[in-house]
Amino acid sequence: MTRKIAIIGTLDTKGPEVAYIRDLIRARGRDTIVIDPGVLGRPTIPADVTREEVARAGGRDLPSLIAAGDKGEAMRVMIEGTTAILARLYAEGEVGGAIAVGGGQGTAIGATAMQALPIGVPKVMVSTIASGRNIFEPYVGTTDMTLMHSVADILGVNAVTRRVFGNAAAAVVAMADANEAVQDSGKVPIGVTMLGLTTPCVLRAKERLEARGYEIVGFHANGTGGRCLERLVREGLIKGVMDISTQELTGHVCRGLFDAGPERMTAAGELGLPLVATPGGTDYIVLGPLSSLSEEHRKRPFIIHNPNITLVRTARDEMAEVGRLMARRLNAAKGPAAVLIPMGGFSFSDRPGHAFYDPEADAALVQALEAELNPRVELHKIDAHVNDEAFADAVAEKMRAFMEG
Repeated sequence: MTRKIAIIGTLDTKGPEVAYIRDLIRARGRDTIVIDPGVLGRPTIPADVTREEVARAGGRDLPSLIAAGDKGEAMRVMIEGTTAILARLYAEGEVGGAIAVGGGQGTAIGATAMQALPIGVPKVMVSTIASGRNIFEPYVGTTDMTLMHSVADILGVNAVTRRVFGNAAAAVVAMADANEAVQDSGKVPIGVTMLGLTTPCVLRAKERLEARGYEIVGFHANGTGGRCLERLVREGLIKGVMDISTQELTGHVCRGLFDAGPERMTAAGELGLPLVATPGGTDYIVLGPLSSLSEEHRKRPFIIHNPNITLVRTARDEMAEVGRLMARRLNAAKGPAAVLIPMGGFSFSDRPGHAFYDPEADAALVQALEAELNPRVELHKIDAHVNDEAFADAVAEKMRAFMEG
């Protein structure tokens, strides 16, 4: 029996991507097992191993896990459950390789689970954070390079390197064949920035614009993602920018992990391309593990995103500086530019009853933005939360109007 390829991805937010990978693998003659470690949203495609099964394998039932509202505990359970299931499927002879796709949380789950597979068993992690501020950044940069750990030092061909080199050779040949077969869709690409805490807004806006015939290219606003966006705009691939998740501006002002550098939010403006921005995700700073936080940061509201990342609420003076920086970027735009403000909150956790709800801090950004924004840049205040459909529709409509006007 030919072993199957396991595909790990949260099917509420990564369903279409998992389905595409699944179909490509099947077209090459391998069957698949789709594992869904998602928690909250509704899966968009069927799973072979459901999230309920994953939670049980991690020692909890899914309804009680959701009811507890503890994100850190949910991550632990789904990581342990996915790892246990993948190890069992390999031991039973069902699985002969694995691929995972995800952002910060998806990478934490997928990469940890795949470590349960022996050396030589293919493991591929398609991650938005593979070139973040860590050891990989100088080597990967803003390219789509794949890193494969050699495991043993490169000192001849032996019992370990024979397997690793074999996988590497097979992968590069298969990638070259696949790349030559790729055809453009013919649709106009629009870049959009996204984060876990702004995903509902991005998905809704994406749906609206795709219905108008556009192709939406998402960039994880994790520092590297923003630099990738700026690069592809300058290379001519992206024709308009819907900057929904501007967390990287906060990262730059507050020296957080998600800092895309001084060129963030400049390329579209310099080239005169349509630019629609929102302060999505500016209400928090992305920092390292809780143990690495300063005493001052520990006094603020914080959320443990995963074992390696802690989100800390942005202070009022920091929000004001982010507003001024956003104004300077938008003022330099040579083409149509607009900023839409969701007055009900800037991220999933910036709303009544949640950790980052602070209307006065958000107001500091809005006031600073208004004070410095050039009158020719449109400013729209929307009485909605960033993830409300009404706000997403307003962003998508403004983007459409700029692209078609």
